[in-house]
Amino acid sequence: MAQTVDQVLSDGSRVEDVDAQLSEGQKVSLLLTHLRGAQETRVADVRAVRFGDHVILKKQVTHLGKPWPAFKKRIQIPKTWLVAERAARQQGLIPHFLGIYHYRDVTIFVDFDPTTYVLRKANNSAAHVSTNDLFQAQTTGQFTRTDRNGNRLTSVRADCLESYLLQGLTTSRPRLEALGAFNDDLLDGQTIHALDAVQEMHRARWPDRFQGEWPGFYLEYRLDRFVRTEGLEGLVAFQKVKGRGGYDFDLRFGEDSSPSFYGDLKASDVVKHDAPGNDAAQIKRCVEQYGRFWYVIYEHETEKAKDHGDAATIEWNEWKHSVGYDNGKDFNPLSYASRFKASVRFVKMLVLEVNRANFHIALADFAQGKQPDGAARALKVIIKKKNIDNFVIFSESLPTAPDGLH
Repeated sequence: MAQTVDQVLSDGSRVEDVDAQLSEGQKVSLLLTHLRGAQETRVADVRAVRFGDHVILKKQVTHLGKPWPAFKKRIQIPKTWLVAERAARQQGLIPHFLGIYHYRDVTIFVDFDPTTYVLRKANNSAAHVSTNDLFQAQTTGQFTRTDRNGNRLTSVRADCLESYLLQGLTTSRPRLEALGAFNDDLLDGQTIHALDAVQEMHRARWPDRFQGEWPGFYLEYRLDRFVRTEGLEGLVAFQKVKGRGGYDFDLRFGEDSSPSFYGDLKASDVVKHDAPGNDAAQIKRCVEQYGRFWYVIYEHETEKAKDHGDAATIEWNEWKHSVGYDNGKDFNPLSYASRFKASVRFVKMLVLEVNRANFHIALADFAQGKQPDGAARALKVIIKKKNIDNFVIFSESLPTAPDGLH
């Protein structure tokens, strides 16, 4: 019996059903329907579709197979495509490794940049795509990202394929561009020492400047300062003080003063394997109202003070004492010594989107368990590293960043 897996409907809704089976003729017909003037051709004896100076090698997008989760899809790239790709380039043509997703009245084309697959030179290797990639294309028209293996893929709704091939990506992503500009400011490869960051926040009177987990609060301070300085609050704003009755989240994304949706800002050690969670009921309500929720995660390499004789911890505590902040406690130069971070270096940034096509995965990742008193824990949204490709919509990193969440 065929396995039921994720399928995307015309409104972006997710259902579970078996994959449709497309014949070679049906795949060609879908391309010719959406590309005016396109024709069948052969390149290095491989069947293809020619559209202007574009040569399209095509396979159907289907589920990866058992035991993989229902959101994992792929096309198979045969060794013959590597030969055809080289022949097309020699003729001055632009080759495409194109996946065709088709379910009921939905057709989405996934353009896999051939570069990394050609370099790999594997026989019949798989190019992966997730349900969220299809959801993004169906709801926005065009969507592009780089996966965890460095492969570039672009998902395109059928009615946008011709313009995509002729004009390239035309989707405007002003909120992601604003965050990308902040990345240029933050992801500079510099090591940030604890006392330097804390004193900088102190000079600016940032409310949480005395907290032990200073990297997350320093990240908040830097983002808030950046968007205000650059006049970007209309696109992304940090909410230090939440409005009564509003969502208790760090980030508000919008057009001017009207929220389009919300998100949360996280600083995470690069070695961690899970994206931290929030109350599931709040996230669900936000997704139902606005259609999406973003986790904006900045990963950092960490030097712990306890691994360097606690010097940074003592320096921090003595400075707090010198400015009159002891939080009503007797002075202890080793307060918070077991967890205090001497320095961090921000190396990666990811934007993870929770929406109606992947919300169920984030819930499934959470191991609910029990509270110490036996009561059930409140359900949280957690995103595990193994499932992250079904959530990530944007990422940037330093060239030498190690593998963490992404």
